[in-house]
Amino acid sequence: MTREPLFHTDCPSCGGRVEAHSATSVTLVCSYCNSMLVREAASVADLGRDSALLEDYSPLQIGTQGRWGTHPFSLVGRVQMHYDAGVWNEWYVLFDDGSTGWLAEAGDIYTFTRPHATPNGLPAFDDIRAGFTTFDFGSKRFIASDVRRVTLKHAAAQGELPFELKEDSVSQVADWRCENVFLTTDYSDSPPAFYTGSAVKLDDLQLQYTRTADQIKESTGRLKGSRQSENCPNCGSPVHWVSGLADNILCPSCGSDLEAVDGKVELIEANAMREAQQEALTLPVGSSGTFKGKTYTVIGALHKDEYEAQTAFDMMYAFKKSFAPTPVGRWREYLLYHPESGFLWLIESENGWEASRTVHDWPRLDRNGRPQGCEKLYDYGSRVGYAAGAFYWHVRAGDLNYYSDYKRGRGKISSDLSPAEMSWSITDPVDHREIARAFGLEEKQTEPGGDGHIPQSVVWLMIGLLAILNTPAFFTDSDAGFFLPLLAGYGLHKLGSPSEEDGSSLIGSTTAYVIIGSVIILFATAFNYAAADNGSGTSGYGGGGYIGGGYSGGHK
Repeated sequence: MTREPLFHTDCPSCGGRVEAHSATSVTLVCSYCNSMLVREAASVADLGRDSALLEDYSPLQIGTQGRWGTHPFSLVGRVQMHYDAGVWNEWYVLFDDGSTGWLAEAGDIYTFTRPHATPNGLPAFDDIRAGFTTFDFGSKRFIASDVRRVTLKHAAAQGELPFELKEDSVSQVADWRCENVFLTTDYSDSPPAFYTGSAVKLDDLQLQYTRTADQIKESTGRLKGSRQSENCPNCGSPVHWVSGLADNILCPSCGSDLEAVDGKVELIEANAMREAQQEALTLPVGSSGTFKGKTYTVIGALHKDEYEAQTAFDMMYAFKKSFAPTPVGRWREYLLYHPESGFLWLIESENGWEASRTVHDWPRLDRNGRPQGCEKLYDYGSRVGYAAGAFYWHVRAGDLNYYSDYKRGRGKISSDLSPAEMSWSITDPVDHREIARAFGLEEKQTEPGGDGHIPQSVVWLMIGLLAILNTPAFFTDSDAGFFLPLLAGYGLHKLGSPSEEDGSSLIGSTTAYVIIGSVIILFATAFNYAAADNGSGTSGYGGGGYIGGGYSGGHK
């Protein structure tokens, strides 16, 4: 069914017909010349600038109709916002009863909201913290899930909108979550605009008049979700990305920060990352494998340093600056993509492999913000060491996250907190042999520790064993009682620590490290006791009362 416009006039720029279907529309965009117009009484005024959209892969379009619950609707406008962390579409929705709403589209995630009277008691925007600030509404307690102050430097529009789209306007928006219920507070106005809704799937909206695959391909040259490739403008090496879904790219060869625009890659920031980082990945970017019966492509990889919970929290919120914080572990995350199933994460750590997905519907939380019925496991943090490939958000080296894990069956459910966002994911263990079969690798390549990374627990165990065996010798008159164990402990730590270059240790495997470390411990211990015997003048340990301190490596 075609809607009759409430208002129409001629574009002052090109003379084309411009229509408005909503009584509250303020901004109109000419579909012929992309001129941005402001509705004034019975005419329109040209703002003097165009509103060309970025390359688009959305199946939605102006005129798409559907049903949200029992409410029929049509899409009459769109604003496309481009900010430092990515790009998303906000579709302006007109319901059959004349009311309006918004359908947000970010990658393959969709959220439907409608305006609601602004309730009392909303916190000030500057007081909202993602993952901490709560707000009670409709007998439910909501947690701030996304808090951003965005300058819309590259905002573009299509169709009609209920506001004037100004250049370099600042948007202050906070999203709130409680299970499947979604709230948005827009602090651009006073009082803040308030919206209620839920996360949705396009299949549940009974959509009609969407863009076909052929239409998308004809207008953009490629399908949303198809893999694209270009040469890096910094080093010339090939880079790959998933069009329309993962357009933020880090070159696997040189680490340059790139962005895909109109099928081309543009250089944002150059980085002389060494190729050794890419070669150290168990699953190189661009490789494909059949996992759980579906062929996935590895489109991105992250190397993360693990930090103790308090250290990560202090770094993330700058409560106190830790001097040269030391990682307590490392792991890798691989972003996989399947055209129909979307994104999947594979996690490689010293404990083995895991598969993880972000959940759209949050778990039911207790008053302390913990999933009901799930046992708490542990808190910890991470910092991105390096990244390669394409992602659906803008990844930067040094990005910090704080995690809380809870037991869920054989796996776990985890909260992922950054300074601006909180999300939940479900993670299940995967046998390393299944990963090897999926990607055509030898089993030893996917074994825990088979990537050249020595588990830090093994390193500290070896150093602790060294300290225990040499404790009696600390109390002799020999200077070796202190110096030799300290030197051996430093050697054990150095051999087992991952390098900053590619995350691998100097010794290629855990088994080799244990063998070499045992030799070091035996040699240092034997030499230490021999020196103690010579220093005491007896054939046995004389308890010489050595003063001067023992080995103190600061271990956990």
